[in-house]
Amino acid sequence: MTTPTDNDAQAKALVAALAPLIAEAIIPQLAAKVEEQVKGIKAKNDELLDKLHNVTKDQEIADKIKAGEELAAKTKALIEGAVPKTDKGLVDFRKAGEPLRISREDARDVQKYRKARALAAEQNVPLEIVQD
Repeated sequence: MTTPTDNDAQAKALVAALAPLIAEAIIPQLAAKVEEQVKGIKAKNDELLDKLHNVTKDQEIADKIKAGEELAAKTKALIEGAVPKTDKGLVDFRKAGEPLRISREDARDVQKYRKARALAAEQNVPLEIVQD
């Protein structure tokens, strides 16, 4: 009859002998599973990056459409003879080629006079100082 310590020793020897064989059989299967999971993660990552890229492209397209619509509205307003506005949103009631007019009081203000003179030069029209 064998004693319990003999059984423990035999079990340990059996495990020690089988461990390399089991590892040799299981490791390739584990590696294949891990590789399969990594491929799945990579595929999902690519899908999410494509969606993010498409959202960015959609926003760029929407911005271009909006800019095009604004340009079309400005063009339509000019064609219909609407009162044009300056880039600061101010209404310019002069017709093209008419002189730029400022009051005497505004002409005495150096900053206003310089702005008016620069605007007149930019538009290639004369600057006139008129009575208040």
